[in-house]
Amino acid sequence: MVDEVVKILNGQLPRYFRPVIEFQEIMKAHGHGLEKLDGVMARLQANFYIPTCDEPTIAYYEKLLGITHHIGDGLGFRRTRVLQKLNLVAPFTIGFLKERLTALYGENGYTLEVTPETCSVTIKIISDRYGAIDLLYDLLLDILPAHLHLTANQEATSYVPGRLYVGGTVFTLIEQTIYKDTEQYTNGGIYAAGIASGTFIQTIQGGM
Repeated sequence: MVDEVVKILNGQLPRYFRPVIEFQEIMKAHGHGLEKLDGVMARLQANFYIPTCDEPTIAYYEKLLGITHHIGDGLGFRRTRVLQKLNLVAPFTIGFLKERLTALYGENGYTLEVTPETCSVTIKIISDRYGAIDLLYDLLLDILPAHLHLTANQEATSYVPGRLYVGGTVFTLIEQTIYKDTEQYTNGGIYAAGIASGTFIQTIQGGM
């Protein structure tokens, strides 16, 4: 990137100055500075939007909104929490609550039951998203009216593939009392192996 910028800057110099070493070094210094400026501008553009901002910018928003982050909270999780705070509107409606829950956990990531007779709301989070229960309570404590009774919990199921190997031995135990005239026939076989060899006698000594 620096080489491309230096090439452009050298092309903008009058021809008389291009062979001069001092001007070449000056263009290299300017090229390095312009590359840094390009990176700063890109980061500044990203920080205009919360979904793409960096850690110092998200920390600034957390301070403004009174959010305390914990060790282990990823940058994506912190961005989501800040966006959730900024997206709160009044008055409260069940439709708005469903929209926020769907945005956080997906269409099938939660169940919601509302009982108007008892003014109660029951929410079960099925999603195993990191910090799911923290996001839920941050949302509910900000938007839920005080007269509604809330029951909320998380029930996520994770499947871990695995195998179970079982080995065993099958044997037969025979208990028998042998008497004098008892005859027992057991089917079986005898397997034998051998090798054939020969003997050659060269000398015989002695006699009868």
